[in-house]
Parts: sequence; C-alpha cells; structure tokens
Amino acid sequence: MGKVIAKFHSEMEQLSESEKLVLYYLDNHIDGIDALTLVKLAEATRVSTTTVIRMTHKLGLEGFSDLKYRLKQMNQPKTITYSSLIQEYIPFLTETFDQIDLTRLKRMGNIIKQAPSIFIVSVGLTKTVGEYASQRLIQANKPAMHAYESHLIDLLPNLLKPNDVVIFISMSGETQTLIQSVKKLRFTGAQLFAFTNAADSTLSQLVHFNLSTAFPTESRSGYDITPRSPLFVLIDVLIEEYLRT
Repeated sequence: MGKVIAKFHSEMEQLSESEKLVLYYLDNHIDGIDALTLVKLAEATRVSTTTVIRMTHKLGLEGFSDLKYRLKQMNQPKTITYSSLIQEYIPFLTETFDQIDLTRLKRMGNIIKQAPSIFIVSVGLTKTVGEYASQRLIQANKPAMHAYESHLIDLLPNLLKPNDVVIFISMSGETQTLIQSVKKLRFTGAQLFAFTNAADSTLSQLVHFNLSTAFPTESRSGYDITPRSPLFVLIDVLIEEYLRT
C-alpha cells in the first residue's frame, strides 16, 4: 500500500471503480505531482475531469488544487538535521519510551501471563515483527501463533478462547485487513492489543491496549519506508514486562 492509498483508505469504499483508478494512479505517480494538471490526470487515467473532481469531493477535499496541494505536502522529503543516523534516531526512541504508560504496560504484561494463548496478526513489512514476537513468546513458554495470511486471520473468531490475547501490528494503524479483524473480534472476550506508529490511528482506538512508537513517517516513490525497528523494541519491552510479572 502506497502513501496516497494509506491516507485515503477510509474513503475508498465510497469511490466508484473509475475514481479508484484515479487514486491508484496518484498512488503510483506521486513523485510527478508537481507537473500534473487536472487534464493530464484525466487523460492518463482515461476518465473525465468531472470524475476526478467528483473523486476529490468524496475524499473530503475542495477540488483538484486542494488534492494536489495535499499530495505535494505528503511527498516533501524530510530534512535531516542531525550529523549522523544514530543521532537522528535518539530523540525518536526517547519519545517512544517516554510515552509508554507504565501502569498500562504492567496490566498488559499481567494479561499476557493469564492468557491461555497469544495470537499475533501482522501483514506486509510488519510480518517479520509478528514472526519475531511469536518466537519470543514461544521461547518464554507462552503458546503463540502468528497469523499473516488472510484465511488465517478470517479464522480467528473460531480459534479464540475467553481471555486469549490478540496482538495487531501495523505501522500506520490503518491497515484495513487488521481493522476489519479487530471489529469482528471485539465481542469475543479476547483482549486486543495493538503496536503502531500512530497513537491516534483507527487501529489504536479500536483495541483495548495500544503501544506506539514515535518515528516520523518517511516515504519513497509513494511507499512507506519508515523504520520498523522501533516496533521490535516495543515487543521486547512488553515481553520483558511479562517475564517479570
């Protein structure tokens, strides 16, 4: 999923197929947004200019100019003001640790201790984070399963027992597969956790407990290249709290 689709994912269901085609085109060509005009966009996607304007209104924008301005802002390169990569990471890691609620962390550790099983759900680039989390839990003698394919995720409501824990991992917190899964699992009696890079995301608001990193989103060619390593750190912090409970 590119940056444009991630930004407007919640409005996608309102769009017609032609309008979705326009949005997908923008997602794949965001680097050329400066030279793009309304007419050029309509010609490139073989739709009318009216279709493009109608799409912008469904996205909650005032028109093509507003859309173009938003996309240019999204695509601006981040200015690095630190002398080294290590120095750049330090303040964001510090902020990540500072915003952890220790009382909440202890509750999460205790819930994991009492849980019969842990299910971890992650897809895309966060799949490896989920694999790591499940392996660490298994090493700690806690039954854990990693669900990363759609058919396994769909089966979760049938697999869960009361007091099981489901941990959702998503950088944006807006991954639709995970959001739909959370909505299905909210009334199963399971405890729902989320690890994201966006404390105010949809996923973070839907679960019972959320831990978030504090790294600024980076993109290249329309794709989210924000480091996933801070999510590994949060996984380690929670598991260490569980082991000390």
